[in-house]
Amino acid sequence: MGKQQASRGAALVIVLFIVALAAILAVEMSANLMVQVQKSTNLQGHQQAKWYAYGAEELAIKGLIQSKKDDADKTSLDQIWATQGNTAYPVDNGTLSGQITDLQACLNLNALAQEPDVSSTSKTNPAHKALFALLENIEDLPADESEEAMADSVFDWLDEDSITYRSGAEEDEYLSRKFPYMTANSLFASTSELRLVKGFNPLVMEKVLPYVCVIPGSPLLLINVNTLQPEQALILSAMIDELSLSAAEAVIGARPETGFDSIDEFFTEVQQQGGANIESVKDLFSINSEYFKLQTQANFVELRFSMTTLLHAKDGDVTILARKFGGVQ
Repeated sequence: MGKQQASRGAALVIVLFIVALAAILAVEMSANLMVQVQKSTNLQGHQQAKWYAYGAEELAIKGLIQSKKDDADKTSLDQIWATQGNTAYPVDNGTLSGQITDLQACLNLNALAQEPDVSSTSKTNPAHKALFALLENIEDLPADESEEAMADSVFDWLDEDSITYRSGAEEDEYLSRKFPYMTANSLFASTSELRLVKGFNPLVMEKVLPYVCVIPGSPLLLINVNTLQPEQALILSAMIDELSLSAAEAVIGARPETGFDSIDEFFTEVQQQGGANIESVKDLFSINSEYFKLQTQANFVELRFSMTTLLHAKDGDVTILARKFGGVQ
């Protein structure tokens, strides 16, 4: 009887072990299933938010096309593309918002790659001069380098050679750092690349970004005076001789609600405010724009999807130059 009881006891222990193992496996399988279901739900939500963002992009494109049809010769802040932003539209299980900004209402950093002035004996160009003046006039710029060195460093970052220009920086500067890297020697793809250039620390970036932008693949420098915001008046004073910041603010303040009807109307106002040497910068300003940036945010259930789209509007059509996708939360 003792042996039989021992055998039954051993069998019971084995059965209990198997039951416990099965329970553990069942719990593990259930947990994995829940994770997979949640992943699938998140993926579906992410895709839905992404398609909502694409919908906003298509709506923005239609708005730009309509604005160009309504007035092909002028781009101003009273048009559809500029007045429909910052509004959250309800959609199924979420909201959708988007805002278009003019990429010609800022200093295109890629313009520093333009050929030098024909009349100049140096390598400099109007965009280089404008960036230096802009940096020099930004109040309380928390820079570790001089404004001249920073402007020269951007110039060096873009030019095709490896010869340091004045107080700029080329490969030898960046290769000597703890984490070495090369200069691009080509156009910027994003303003975030500016952080790699000597002198542009995070605090400087915060001060500079409201005034600069990047038009991918284009060295265009053509500021639209109809879409500059009052807080961007420093761009005008940096580019036009003898035009103080307060005078530049007055020029923007005098702008009609529908924008200047001609560039001559703008320069008449500039001269009245004390601007000088107008002929030397006439080709740097316009009342029309071709390049725009759309920032879209789609909220779906508990997910948020952000997207930035760069657009080129020309000849009655709008082309997507680039897309950048933000994070999902």
